[in-house]
Amino acid sequence: MYAAIVELSAADLERIETHLLRLSVADRSLRFAAGVVSDDTVRRYVGSIDFGRDCVLGLVSKRGQVFGLAHGAVFDAHGHRHIEAAFSVDAAWRGRGLGTRLMDALLARTANDGGVVVIGHCAVRNRAMRCIFEHAGMALTREDDEMTARREPSGAVAAAAWPLAA
Repeated sequence: MYAAIVELSAADLERIETHLLRLSVADRSLRFAAGVVSDDTVRRYVGSIDFGRDCVLGLVSKRGQVFGLAHGAVFDAHGHRHIEAAFSVDAAWRGRGLGTRLMDALLARTANDGGVVVIGHCAVRNRAMRCIFEHAGMALTREDDEMTARREPSGAVAAAAWPLAA
């Protein structure tokens, strides 16, 4: 399989939506850290992405299909820029380290933009996401059924190799 990590724009809304709608009920629950996530909720989420501010990266096949997504939602808190990282990869493409590669690319992008605090949230049961956060050197804390990951700004992170051979 072949994949490239590319920056996505508003022109890619339909491909992003198609990817997220392909996720199973259980996968949507993990991705959005919520119970049942309806198609309408997914559509509202996609429509709310601010491509002028956020970092949106996609795993794209040779045919142009988005089968993985990293969304770094940018916000300010306590006088510092933050990015909240969220990821998804189609079930057929999992187990190849692609989520980790998306995280590496997101970290490289944040380092290139002057560094920000990177955070992430996931359910305790979301072992794959916890592993991605740990691999990224993020500090994990647990509160009830949720894990919070945090990484303070640091030196430059090596850019992920693009395209990827999966």
